[in-house]
Amino acid sequence: MPQVVVGTAGHIDHGKTSLVKALTGTDTDRLLEEKERGMTIDLGFAYLNESITLIDVPGHEKFIRNMAAGAANIHYGLLVVAADDGVMPQTREHLDILTLLGVNRGWVALTKTDLVQDSDWIDLVELDIQELLEDRGFDCLSLTRINSLTGDGVESLKSDILSLAVDEQFNSSSENFRMNVDRVFTKTGFGTVVTGTVLNGSAKSGDEIEILPSQSRGKIRGLQSHGDSARTVQSGDRAALNLAHTKPSELQRGTVLCTPHSLQPTRRIIAHLTMIPSTDWIVKNKQRLRFHFGTSEVLGRVTTCGSIKLEKGHSGNLILDLELSIAVAMDDRFVIRSYSPMETIAGGIVLDPNPNGTWSAMRELARTIPVDPKERFGYLVSHHWKKPNSIGRWKSLFFNSREQIDKWQDELEIIKTSKGFLFSKKGAENAQDELQSFFNQSYARNPFRPVITADAIKTSLKWSEAWFEIMVKKMLKTGILIEEKGGYALSGYTPEFSQKDLDELSRVETIMNQSGVEPVLLREITELCGHNPKRVGDLIHILMEQEKVQGLGSNFYLHHTNLKSLLHDIRTFFKTNHTLTVADFKNLTGLSRKTAIPLLEYLDKNQFTVRQENIRIIGDALNG
Repeated sequence: MPQVVVGTAGHIDHGKTSLVKALTGTDTDRLLEEKERGMTIDLGFAYLNESITLIDVPGHEKFIRNMAAGAANIHYGLLVVAADDGVMPQTREHLDILTLLGVNRGWVALTKTDLVQDSDWIDLVELDIQELLEDRGFDCLSLTRINSLTGDGVESLKSDILSLAVDEQFNSSSENFRMNVDRVFTKTGFGTVVTGTVLNGSAKSGDEIEILPSQSRGKIRGLQSHGDSARTVQSGDRAALNLAHTKPSELQRGTVLCTPHSLQPTRRIIAHLTMIPSTDWIVKNKQRLRFHFGTSEVLGRVTTCGSIKLEKGHSGNLILDLELSIAVAMDDRFVIRSYSPMETIAGGIVLDPNPNGTWSAMRELARTIPVDPKERFGYLVSHHWKKPNSIGRWKSLFFNSREQIDKWQDELEIIKTSKGFLFSKKGAENAQDELQSFFNQSYARNPFRPVITADAIKTSLKWSEAWFEIMVKKMLKTGILIEEKGGYALSGYTPEFSQKDLDELSRVETIMNQSGVEPVLLREITELCGHNPKRVGDLIHILMEQEKVQGLGSNFYLHHTNLKSLLHDIRTFFKTNHTLTVADFKNLTGLSRKTAIPLLEYLDKNQFTVRQENIRIIGDALNG
């Protein structure tokens, strides 16, 4: 059964660690430095029962980054407030971090009531807490007064947590395994061990995993969960993984372990930021900030889009350029803190973890991309219409929503091809308009070239091979395009020839007809007719379309009448000869080696002859 993770939150010395010990019997202060200072510095873990984990986070402002690392993996918050102090700065900041990361439900423990003799004071503290929770949008499931001396209230709080969380199911949003590492250590006889909370999917001993952002590979040698050996771990579980084939330098807090190829490291993301209501900070363009993704902390700068700055309570899309690579998925939540002095100022949601394209295109994407995942899916399918993705690729991109993709596809009326590619009706309309416009512009430049090759279309329009196949098939079916030898043309298009065009066509055809069976070069035709090479090329193209001229390759051409005559002579030759040498061919045609060889290569290519070392035999095209 997947575990439910509850994280403590609260100001330093408000009794978080003591409360966790009272609830579970486990002292989570595991470091000597923590014992000596009497405060939690790093994350501590304890277990309420087999399915509920408690994470004890530090309350001191110097270790807020460690608190954010713990909050990145929890389902419920346990806000701890000391009755003698009431709401304090880190109480607010911890609650901000929880809500910014999407943790909007939990319990409140009002500790140290034994130190307060005035019940009215405790009532006022409770009112302050309720006001704070309401302001932050945190759903308080219960508020329990705890006597830290006698333990009164502990069992009541424990019962509240068990009654709700025991039946809670946190189903993985992705079948791919992912875990943010929050601790790395070595154990004699075992080697490298990493711990964390499984965010997605499941893993078992023997599985290969990818280590990000280094993109190296490792193998799971063994697993533990709740301190006992386990065969598998799944979404929500606290897990310890014993890894083989890994280097210690590749593993640290912030490292991500995942199913190979399921995520890509990145240093640039598009995100939606929401400033907390109480901050006095203003986020400006190119400002340097601290970003907490999962269990990692990384510095970076923001590029604002559409607005010059973001103030308290405001929200907007931005581009983040990070100083180190990270591994995140679409719709991951993260926390933003100021560079110096360090304060929590905003929260964010990843909208696109790997944007690409020109800078102006990325800014426009950042400005217009929706925050809602379903709307964003439809938007991105239409946005990337020139290079549509397969449904499998979309499920990989929407890592945290992959189970919703099939449903969204139906609801948004997105079309899926037989090969699994997705495109929108709008994308198809854009493509049809662009392709027709491309043909019209091509015809305006070259009216005598109605047929355009597939490669020329794809290169000019920057379409993927898959999209080209989809749209050409669609437009052939609707009769907009017709398929011709060598490419495609707009249906119904016919070049209009002036008398000047007809005279020049006749001149070029006459030159080639008069050359007999001797192939003639484009350069030679150009010199003889006195036109520029482009004009001659267009005229030859028309004659080829009319099947009056045949291109042999290497800019050699031959009139069809002369080609037919040559083929007749070769067929006659083979009636009395089994083989044809180059010398035989030169004697037969009267050609020099310069023009004989290109013509022989054309005959071989089209199966009129078959070359066998230095001789040729009759081909199937002449036998027919």
